[in-house]
Amino acid sequence: MKKYLMMHKPRMVLNILWILVTIGLQTITSVLLTFSTNAVFSRNIQQLLFWVSVNLLVWLTMLASNYFQAVFQEKLVQAIMVDVRDTISKKIAGQSYADFHQKNVGQYISQYINDASNIEDKAFNNFFQLIADGTAVVFSIAALMAYHFALPLVVILLAAAMLTLPSRLSRSMAQATSQLSQGNETLSNHLTNVLNGFDVLFNANKLGKLQALVHHSAQTYEHTRVDYTRTSERVGNSIGALSVFCQMIVDVVTSILAIAGLIPLGAISSTGNIAATVFNALSRLSNESVQIKATRPLFDKIAVQPTTADQTVTKTEFDHDISVKDVSYSIDGTPILSHLNCHFQKGGKYAIVGKSGAGKSTLLKILDGQITDYTGRVAIDGVDLRQLNHATMTGIAQYIDQNVYLFNDSVANNVSLWTKNMRPQRLQQALQAAAVDFVTTDQQMIDENGKNLSGGQKQRLALARFFYQPKPIVFLDEGTSALDAATAAQVTERFLNDSEITLIEVSHRLTEQMRKQYDQVIML
Repeated sequence: MKKYLMMHKPRMVLNILWILVTIGLQTITSVLLTFSTNAVFSRNIQQLLFWVSVNLLVWLTMLASNYFQAVFQEKLVQAIMVDVRDTISKKIAGQSYADFHQKNVGQYISQYINDASNIEDKAFNNFFQLIADGTAVVFSIAALMAYHFALPLVVILLAAAMLTLPSRLSRSMAQATSQLSQGNETLSNHLTNVLNGFDVLFNANKLGKLQALVHHSAQTYEHTRVDYTRTSERVGNSIGALSVFCQMIVDVVTSILAIAGLIPLGAISSTGNIAATVFNALSRLSNESVQIKATRPLFDKIAVQPTTADQTVTKTEFDHDISVKDVSYSIDGTPILSHLNCHFQKGGKYAIVGKSGAGKSTLLKILDGQITDYTGRVAIDGVDLRQLNHATMTGIAQYIDQNVYLFNDSVANNVSLWTKNMRPQRLQQALQAAAVDFVTTDQQMIDENGKNLSGGQKQRLALARFFYQPKPIVFLDEGTSALDAATAAQVTERFLNDSEITLIEVSHRLTEQMRKQYDQVIML
């Protein structure tokens, strides 16, 4: 938490100073009640009107200050939250392919929305409110000192008792917060899973099942949320009850001092108001302290772990070959590949064929570094694939899947993937190479995941991504399966005729004529 605050240190300091001014004005309004109340007891209307007018002026000033400070603070908190979400993105981007896919997309979305929202409310907003409440306590005790030394002494003793509660309550609150975060992830995960299958349910005339599929998860989340509220309210009410008890004690002490003539009668209205400010602030202070500590698991969850010195090898060029030696891979004990040996020469064209489930796509994913828990050895230019860092593989190889994902953005950004200084001429050449003939302008918008495009059109844009930024190795996993035969042949010819490209392709429709164009056809 401290790290994010210090990233905005000047604005944070200014906001805290602004809070001090606002709380100072609020304390003055309470003190001014003494003078107006004394005017009532002395039956002096002129003084009463004067002090009421002064108090009104201070109130208006305080309210104006509070308004502008609140807006300033919200801008600051939102700037901090941008940094928090940047941290989440950085952690996700730093994951390996396998680590990322251990979670559902809905769980990551929950971090951006639910966890970030809890951090915003429970950590940063509470931090500034804690500053405000702490300032209110200090200023109020100083104001009470002006009446009689016994009042601040009593308040300090009672405050010490109130401040013992947070340490006793923070553990249960932290546990409840962590469980709520997990519940949010689980619900988001399930909702994503169900809603992504809307088309399946629609076409099967099973939309009536949607409510039932969501209902159980909603009930589970209901219990998690109720448990969190139960814990939160128990903490808040415990602190609130002690606050009321302390206020009553101060009221009694103030009344005794007034009866004894040690303080003016008008002080009763002020000290009662000030005491209420102190203990209400203390009750919030205790609760805020508990909630801030309870967000620690959320900060730990999104924290980017420090990495040790990178021991991987970096390669910027593909020079010779890819070798696969005695590679085996299984899923849940079922063998997919068994003691596979093959060799791919730079510039060669290779087709991988075989029946469904033979491990063709699995082999491509191993070669691309997506799957790492295989046995045996895969080497690029003699360097073990596992020793190459992620940037190396994505720099020299491109995996083109048959299942294409398109962003809800322009054609230009979908093809160039937000490359800085995008070159329009290169973009047009890439679109032509991929036979993209359905785009009227490179700023044409694409719906979420290309819902406004056919499967073949989506595959053409995926191929255009490669042609925009070609790499020496292409892993083509049924990347033309949705294209018509003529277009598929046209695109494939571009790969086959480019001597700079090493093509390793999985295909289910390899004709005898096409087989002759490959250096080797590998049967799995």
